[in-house]
Formats: sequence, C-alpha cells, structure tokens
Amino acid sequence: MISNSYMYKKEVDWSALHLGVNIPVTLQNVFYQNMKLRLKRGDTKKIKLLFQGEEYRVTLTNISFNEHKYPNHKDLLQIRYTPNSDIAKKLRETFCSSYNYLRREKELLDNKRKQLSVPYEQREHLAIYSTQIEDVFILDAITNEDVLQLKQDVGKFSEIELELLLNTTDNSKIIKKAGFIKIRTLNKSIGDALKVVYDFKCQICGVYIGEQYDAKIIHTHHIEYFSVSLNNNPSNILVICPNHHGIIHATNPTFNHAKKTFHYPNGYVEGLVLNEHL
Repeated sequence: MISNSYMYKKEVDWSALHLGVNIPVTLQNVFYQNMKLRLKRGDTKKIKLLFQGEEYRVTLTNISFNEHKYPNHKDLLQIRYTPNSDIAKKLRETFCSSYNYLRREKELLDNKRKQLSVPYEQREHLAIYSTQIEDVFILDAITNEDVLQLKQDVGKFSEIELELLLNTTDNSKIIKKAGFIKIRTLNKSIGDALKVVYDFKCQICGVYIGEQYDAKIIHTHHIEYFSVSLNNNPSNILVICPNHHGIIHATNPTFNHAKKTFHYPNGYVEGLVLNEHL
C-alpha cells in the first residue's frame, strides 16, 4: 500500500476534463521535491496518475514561453493529457455532473474558447496526493455526493473544534467523531509543511511561542473557515500562534487578501509580518 500525502484540491473545469491540470506556483516545489528533480522551461517528463484503481500515463510539462517578453513570469507547470486519453474519458465519466453542465453551457456560446465555471454550490474537485514513488501521484474524486456528505459531517463541529482537530497529531480522532468520506483531504501534511517554512513562528506577530522551552507551539488557521469552504489548500492556510488563533475566532475579523491584513470589528487593522506563500 502506497502511503500518500495530500497536496491540493483542484476545481473540476473544462480543461481538467479534457487537457490537464495546472500546478499552482506555490506547490511547484512540492512536486519537484517528490520527484527529486526540477524541470527546465520547455522540459517534459512522463509521470503516472493513480485514479480509482487504475494507472494512467500523463506528461508533466514546464511550459516554454518568451522569457524576454515576460521576464518576471513564473514557471507554468502542468499535468497534460489529451481529450481522447483514457484518463480524460474516466474523469468525464466520474464528474458527469460538472461535464454535462459545462457541455450544455458551451453549446450556447458563440465564443467556444470562453472560460466557464460550474456554479459554486455544484462544484466538484480533484484532490492530488504525492506518494513514496517519485513519478507517481494519486488523484481522488470529490463529487457532489461526497461534498454533501462532508458538509453534513463538518456541520457537527464548530469552526474552532475543526481547527483543533486539524491541528491534532492523530487524525483518527476525526474519524472516530465523524465519518468523513474524504478524510485524506483533511491530512495535516500541508499545515505541517508550512509550519516548517515559517520555522514555527506566527505569521502575524513573528513570535516562536515556546522557543525558550524547546516546544513547538504553533497552529494553522483557515482564512476562509473550513466549515464553510472545505478548502484545505495552502492559499487558504495561515501559520499562527495560539494567542492570535483565539483572538481571530473570538472576533471574526475579515482578511484582505490583496493587502494581507486582518480588519477587526473594532477598527483595528493588523498585517502579516511573515509571508512566503500567500
């Protein structure tokens, strides 16, 4: 049995059902670390995707572009396949709800290249996991039925209870309390990796709580509450100390993504002193 580590969740769209999946810039290093290599721009490598008990060969591509015209552009890393490939056909079969909606909407368009999205409440996702094998990744389907069940299970907890469960060392406590269908999406690996990135310091105050005691006391917090978004991606996670974690849940400030600041109900504004991933 291959042990796996949750990496991120991708919304199912037309491209994912036909051509491939983009790897977010913030996660490219995670892919490269798993594969023990780094692709130069224009390079490709064959990798394997495991999906619903079957193995599919696809291509990991670092897309080439005009570096003189776009000197500051980040690398564009993609998992690629063709519309007639077995993996594309399997994805359309699995995510038939999203596929049928997008196909109907696309038929109504004059400009067939226009980007379409499934309505928020109907969206389905692919979860991607690394494995112990360098060129093998796992795909997991999160369908509408799964999301409905997950929302019911998540609804049994308050947001602070969910955060504490997600920060705990033993995920079996979650399984014991509620039968989450896609328990792997709650895997702690993303949060644990971010804690290391910030050397166990709070992104808001910059303090390493417990350093003088040689104790790593640090939490992860979902910017958009997990109980609402079910979003466990790095772009939705902050590394914060227990004090700020408690304050945020007690006051429910809004977060300005552009300025990376919290706006509290009493008018106080507080920014991040550490930020390497947002």
